[in-house]
Amino acid sequence: MKQNAKPALIEERFFPFECSTSYGVEEGYKVLHWHQEMEICYIKQGTGKYLINGIEYSFSQGDIFLISNDEIHLCFDDENLIMQVTMFDPNFLQNGIATPFDYEYIRPFVESSDCFCNKLNADNFVMSQLSEILLDIETEYITMNKGYTLMIKALLLKFLALIIRHCFQSDNSSSKNSINTKTAEKIRQIVMYIDNHYNENINLKSISEHFDISKPYLCNAFKTLTGTSPIDLLIKKRIIAAKILLSTSDKNILEISEECGFGSISNFNHQFKALTGYSPSEYRKLYS
Repeated sequence: MKQNAKPALIEERFFPFECSTSYGVEEGYKVLHWHQEMEICYIKQGTGKYLINGIEYSFSQGDIFLISNDEIHLCFDDENLIMQVTMFDPNFLQNGIATPFDYEYIRPFVESSDCFCNKLNADNFVMSQLSEILLDIETEYITMNKGYTLMIKALLLKFLALIIRHCFQSDNSSSKNSINTKTAEKIRQIVMYIDNHYNENINLKSISEHFDISKPYLCNAFKTLTGTSPIDLLIKKRIIAAKILLSTSDKNILEISEECGFGSISNFNHQFKALTGYSPSEYRKLYS
């Protein structure tokens, strides 16, 4: 299905740049949306969450977000949210004739899945410099003193150059193990699938077949995104459910083993003790 053209939020194309202060999040931006412009959000106060290409980020005062013009996103606030929203057309950074330098400046946006992250945490040592630049940009935009357009562009270029210098992941592992958006969404679906079907007869083979993904790629992508393997997550989910039943029900250990998806009571006993340090019967005596 052909996608609709992205809306342009900046009306003035001669100077395709806007800087505004948002108090809370307007309803229209609490739903998934996209636009032609690059976006920089600086959290001045409060807390909330961003959802960018299916990945949720919590934020608080001092955090900065970089959102590319091809990323579907939404924002919702918890309380007392004040954020500076800077938006600009990618062409704003060009000098009239496209050069390799133009691409370098927008790398933090277009390579966010490989070398950069959408979120820059407030505790990053370079954040004081970045936030100061954003506030200077805001002042220039509001006062509109002579040459303000040139000053804003110069400040924005410095902002992006600092990110490339200090926030670029130079080690090869970042690019090698990066997960694209489609795969990341599939991994999140698998986590939900395990959560809903842990008590059924599922295993790595059935999961890979159900989601049409090879076992080696599934294990590698799952580990990269979650820090664990699909089977480890499945076992932990089953053990959690078993602990609840052992401490709150009168069902015997065989029934609990079957209800939680373990293929045999011997496997149940082995896995339970490996994770808790107790056999199921010992755990029941201690916690029931």
